[in-house]
Amino acid sequence: MLLACFLVSMDLKSDLSDLTAAARGARKDAALVGWADLAKWRGDGTARMIGYMMDGNQAARDGAPVNLFILMPEAGQFLHPAHPQPEEMVEVRTKQPVAFKFRQLVWATGRLSRTTGGDREHAAWAMTDARVQPASDGEITAWFGQ
Repeated sequence: MLLACFLVSMDLKSDLSDLTAAARGARKDAALVGWADLAKWRGDGTARMIGYMMDGNQAARDGAPVNLFILMPEAGQFLHPAHPQPEEMVEVRTKQPVAFKFRQLVWATGRLSRTTGGDREHAAWAMTDARVQPASDGEITAWFGQ
């Protein structure tokens, strides 16, 4: 039991669910959207979000080029996967294939809109023509002041 607790503690990643964009986080090319801000998102506009890369409905191995993945605010742990909640899932479709890395913290920037899905298996949000780049934990506090 001690070993399991140790392994889980070594595998913890920040939960981004409560992030709200700081005023200083404004950008000219895209609106910074925190996970708590999603409920207020009304338009079809360019947004920039930070989250964890997840494979969603189609399994992908690390390093495989993908054009589609799910962005989520929590990564879960190796013993307890993240719960798929449609309101906290963004289906990201990239402009160019990106190397998939399960549970990697990334920035995704693209056209954000509500989907007609949002049931247990489908994301309530979609980001198209997205650009993706790795992120660091330090960027969470820099852009969101947490």
